[in-house]
Amino acid sequence: MRYKPSKTEVQKKENIQWLNSDKFPDEFFSSFGITREVLVSFENALTCTVIYPWSKGYNKARREFNNVYPASPRMIIFVNYIQDIQESLKFAQTYKLETRIRSGRHSMTDYSICDGIVIDISNLKSVYINTENQTAYVEAGNRFEDLNPRLEAVGMHLPGGGCPSVSVAGYMQGGGYGLTSRNFGIHSDNVLEVLIVLANGTLMVASPEKNADLFWAIRGGTGGNFGVLVSITYKIFPLDLMWGLQITWDFETDTSNAALALYTIQERYLVGFQYPNLGIETFVYTDIGGDNHLKVMFGAGFIGSEEELDTAIAPLMAVPGATVIYKKKAKYSVINNDVLEGIPAIPIDQLPDVKYYGRSTYISRSLSVADYKNILSFFRTIPNTFGMFGMEGYGGVINTFPVEKSAFIHRKATMDFFCFLFFDKETNDQEKNRLWLISLFEFMEQYSNGHSYQNYPNRDQEGFQWAYWGQYYNQLVAIKNKYDPNNFFNYQQSIGQPISTDKADQQILLF
Repeated sequence: MRYKPSKTEVQKKENIQWLNSDKFPDEFFSSFGITREVLVSFENALTCTVIYPWSKGYNKARREFNNVYPASPRMIIFVNYIQDIQESLKFAQTYKLETRIRSGRHSMTDYSICDGIVIDISNLKSVYINTENQTAYVEAGNRFEDLNPRLEAVGMHLPGGGCPSVSVAGYMQGGGYGLTSRNFGIHSDNVLEVLIVLANGTLMVASPEKNADLFWAIRGGTGGNFGVLVSITYKIFPLDLMWGLQITWDFETDTSNAALALYTIQERYLVGFQYPNLGIETFVYTDIGGDNHLKVMFGAGFIGSEEELDTAIAPLMAVPGATVIYKKKAKYSVINNDVLEGIPAIPIDQLPDVKYYGRSTYISRSLSVADYKNILSFFRTIPNTFGMFGMEGYGGVINTFPVEKSAFIHRKATMDFFCFLFFDKETNDQEKNRLWLISLFEFMEQYSNGHSYQNYPNRDQEGFQWAYWGQYYNQLVAIKNKYDPNNFFNYQQSIGQPISTDKADQQILLF
């Protein structure tokens, strides 16, 4: 039988031929500070595909989902095994090369790519589900579009992200809010154990019993700080079908009804432990796929009967102007996609070129109808019709999880208010959007509790240490210094020096 080499083997053979070739520029090796022989040896030590600037598919390989801060890596290493990760870390540190870790390419600020080495874990795809124990072992490269069908095939569920192409690794390390989080908790609340490779190559288990400080930090401390995540073991939940719902209010000419709807959502569902089985994400947007009017949309996922759902939403249906545009019973992945995707409805032919800026702030107190009118009025000044506000509803199980049990500290919020501003060559208003976003969050300071969701980072945000982690930031620094003492894993908003503001005396150390 003739042996047919794999694509990885073909790529590796081509890479080594190139590296040994007289055609290959010596400048490339000198830019690394290494010899030709060293790089060939490194290639041979890996089992995986390495993409170089001259490789076929390089531009596709280096592109992020939000390519607003593009980079030109010298190498993108698509690791297959732990050995590949360890070899890559050793090589990068030996030759002092900037290194980033990437899984699903969904870092809003492109913190998962750089001009040095990118360790891409997207090939780590194994999943093992134990329905009897209600646990799932999930390798860190899995996206929700990989994981959800496998869970649903056996009637199980894990709260996940709104976008199916998001990977579990980065999402979990930032906490992870989803449509079913009010019922089952923040994504990271359901982690039982992780396997991680530290900068020095050590393979380490972290759980409540083993390396508990690292286990605490990795659930909310954000990705690319402590090591390369290999796998996550989760607690999972039985779930068959659920209801999805969308209700809109038009505020093209008058904000009164829409503001009252926002106030009703807040008071009826987000304050106290009310309807935890009702997942809530509310949007303010321009209906560019419909009548082009300004609208508020209540998006929901409900676990229960239709009768129970109708009872739950009765206060909202009593708000004048309420229009049900979607109501369906289906699997979670269908409801999640139908309720959350496509807002705003950017034309599909423009999607490859669209970029965006985003940012968030948490709100912990009840706002008045007048407050919501002010927020809707500010939305009228948005730079283009692609921008949107979102309000992720907290309460329920999210707010019952003890704040000191993980680095995701946002347990007293009623909602996470966020804004995404999309733009492309056609709108030609990138800088205008960036500046408008700054002005929006200056305006929102009057409503904010001073914190922000770390999975929605923004490079212009000052004081991110307090915004993301509050009183527990110095604890994260101590854990970072223990497991990554040379600060090998670093980027603009990584865990760094202890907080140096007047809030230093408010810091809490747990370990």
